[in-house]
Amino acid sequence: MLLYNFGAALVIAVIFALLFSTLFKNSGPWDNFWVFLVILFFGIWGASLWFAPIGPVWYGIAWFDLLIIGLFLALLLAAAGEAGSRYRKYPEGEEVDIVAESKKEAGAVALFGVLFWAFMVFLLVIIIIGIVNIF
Repeated sequence: MLLYNFGAALVIAVIFALLFSTLFKNSGPWDNFWVFLVILFFGIWGASLWFAPIGPVWYGIAWFDLLIIGLFLALLLAAAGEAGSRYRKYPEGEEVDIVAESKKEAGAVALFGVLFWAFMVFLLVIIIIGIVNIF
């Protein structure tokens, strides 16, 4: 059953990652397909280990639940990607301090890097605890 959960989470994550990156041209706040795929996969797999199955079950997996969780997580990441747009527009004729702006952007990039890895560790801990609880 654990292997089926792993496979189902991977298939659903690939489907949503491909759908969002090709059709909607959005790969989340990091604007990278592989990061988007990994976060979707770990999120869906962790949720499949923790949530009680509701709905139709096929091969011991509640597929509808995983689809809903995957869609919710993909939409959440896509919305975060749109909110943190990389391109800034300044009013014409306004003087812009390039050094100050680049320092702000460097700080934001570092913060998102730390938050990304903290989020990944959190997802991995959820998965490990979920696997331990199965056995």
